[in-house]
Amino acid sequence: MVYYFVRFAAWVAAHVPRRARLAIAGTFATLVYYLWVAKKRVTIANMATVLGTTTDDPAARRAARNSWRNHGRYISDFLAFSDDPAQARITVLSRLRDVTPPPGAFGLIDEARQGGKGLLIITAHFGAWDIAGILAGSHTPLHVVAEHFNDPRLDKLVEQQRRDLGMEVVWMERSSRSIMRVLQDGGTVAIVADRPMAEGKGVPITFFGKRCYVPGGPAYLALKTGAALMPGYTHYDEEFSEAYYGGAEPYFFAENTGNRDADIAAATQRVYEGIEAFIRRKPEQWHMFRPFWPEAASAPAAPAPSPEGTVAG
Repeated sequence: MVYYFVRFAAWVAAHVPRRARLAIAGTFATLVYYLWVAKKRVTIANMATVLGTTTDDPAARRAARNSWRNHGRYISDFLAFSDDPAQARITVLSRLRDVTPPPGAFGLIDEARQGGKGLLIITAHFGAWDIAGILAGSHTPLHVVAEHFNDPRLDKLVEQQRRDLGMEVVWMERSSRSIMRVLQDGGTVAIVADRPMAEGKGVPITFFGKRCYVPGGPAYLALKTGAALMPGYTHYDEEFSEAYYGGAEPYFFAENTGNRDADIAAATQRVYEGIEAFIRRKPEQWHMFRPFWPEAASAPAAPAPSPEGTVAG
């Protein structure tokens, strides 16, 4: 059922004018937000941490709601590209606005790969991360890490779609060796890294001033291969115009002191400092609907929003 829904949604997205499509998708995602109370509560708690406020602050509620609305818009945008992938690549490149200081995002990619040891581009569920993949893949051969779906037909659909858009898929369940081979050959791999883990599991980091736990896999791979680590992103403007704003934070190499756990923790912290920087600039484009900090998992149920919290932002 999900497979056919995705195929139908992709067809609709490709044939409905963009302004109408964004309005429909944003409204639908906002409705899901209000009806899915548990996810609403978690999203508000996450946004409260990002904004440095409380869960009853209208600003946190507004940011949470707008995050869902923006996510629906982003999904509709990406689905629309599946109709004509070749044209989609041309279109996305023509709309790129690189907001990275000189030498620009592509320049940083070239610099990071000069040593021949590969590059790990670390991004988040932020803005338009698949669009970021199209942009990076237009400049250098790119492998992207993806999770398997329950339906093998969806796996095949995703793999073919990304290949048509200039990306090769590495499936997460068997990714470590595959990624190492790509990096050892001097290639580039993109990973959506913001995956919260339970307290005591994963690597402890400080993110927006609070302790949380995240996978240390990217840092481990960088240490093993000598590849550079670079946080990167693509976001929309407030009007969701046709422009895509692409950027990259400074790349770095994980320091190998011989203390593996400490080195992984230090490199992971640096990665998340880069992710925090771009989320802080556009918090309503961070699409995190799972508890990212341990206290978010036990946040109290959100009461009915105040009138301020329901004003479209």
